[in-house]
Amino acid sequence: MSSLDSRLPAGLWLAASLFAVALVPACRAGAVAAGAGEARVVKRPVEDVFLLSGELRSVRSTSLMAPRSEGRLQIRWLAEDGADVREGERVAEFDPTSLIQRLEERRLRLHQAELQRESLERSSAAELERRRGALEKAEVEDEKSRLEAAVPLEYRDPKERPGLQAKWQQTRATLEKARLDLDAYVVTSSADVTSARAAEEKARRELDRDETGLVSMSLPAPRAGIFLSGMNLSQWGPEGPRKLQPGDNVWPGFTIGTIPDPSEMEVAASLPESDQGRIEAGQKARCILDTYPERVFEGTVMQIGSIASEASESSVGVSSRAGFPVRVALARSEPLMRPGLSVRVEVVRGRWTRALCVPRGAVRFEGDAALVRRGGRMLPVRLAACTPVECVVESGLAEGDRVAIF
Repeated sequence: MSSLDSRLPAGLWLAASLFAVALVPACRAGAVAAGAGEARVVKRPVEDVFLLSGELRSVRSTSLMAPRSEGRLQIRWLAEDGADVREGERVAEFDPTSLIQRLEERRLRLHQAELQRESLERSSAAELERRRGALEKAEVEDEKSRLEAAVPLEYRDPKERPGLQAKWQQTRATLEKARLDLDAYVVTSSADVTSARAAEEKARRELDRDETGLVSMSLPAPRAGIFLSGMNLSQWGPEGPRKLQPGDNVWPGFTIGTIPDPSEMEVAASLPESDQGRIEAGQKARCILDTYPERVFEGTVMQIGSIASEASESSVGVSSRAGFPVRVALARSEPLMRPGLSVRVEVVRGRWTRALCVPRGAVRFEGDAALVRRGGRMLPVRLAACTPVECVVESGLAEGDRVAIF
């Protein structure tokens, strides 16, 4: 990307100017005018560099969540933000007071469920035996009535036969009722016992879950690395939400912190809204850590957000500056890189191996036109790009020409 006028925001102007001066010391030496207020057009390698500020972050991170619980949890202890932790080392601990109280309630509820199930099983077994006895008695009475009704007429008074037949019908009905009552009770008692056993099993699962939860009140590190504590999104200050600290309450599943994977790092930068369109994805970049200014890491602009955001803090503590979010992939990662370190990003928008350049002070912009003064006359020139200290000339001047400094 090239631009006739790469005007930077006021906050970046001084830094960009100092960088350009340090990058091209030969420009000042080669472009010094023969006379006062003049400069000579020189041909030399030129880079059009756009500056961004950002910070390191890990491409992949392991999140640590608050354990499952009924209601909110209070943090009793939390590892220091940025501390190096070993795998299995404690990084957070929650107050178990309410869980211990609930454990006693769970144990009492399980004991009551066990007693209710045992009582129901005993009463069901006793009632089942009683109904089976009633069925056997009804069978005996029915058989007795049948035999009496089956006695030949020559051995009985004919007047007694209707009564015996009626009695047999009654005992048959009683037998059928006893059989139906037994079958119905077997079904209902079995359902009641099954329900009691399910209630007991539920109480046991709840107790086991809370006992496991009591162990999870101490949160270990799943892997070795740097612990970054999360943000308390309910406590906001002038600069956004603050870090979590002991005494804060969180909901189950809330991100307590993260342990970034240092094997692959990237740079999270921000493009001011006034500079929208100045850079694009795919452009090469040089990334310089503020803590290691002598080290330069190659990178590539991978993504530029389409929606500008306000300055904020993420839940893992990585700040997000106002503007369009920019993601810069690094060609390599090294152990010295730690999440949160500030980075200066130099996006190379253009590079010329042999380009005519003049000091930026020798160019006057009038609308879309660029003018220089040579030999007392204002001449239009065509520019490829401008940095804060110089401009690349495509046409209108030749090497060695002298131009005035405005």
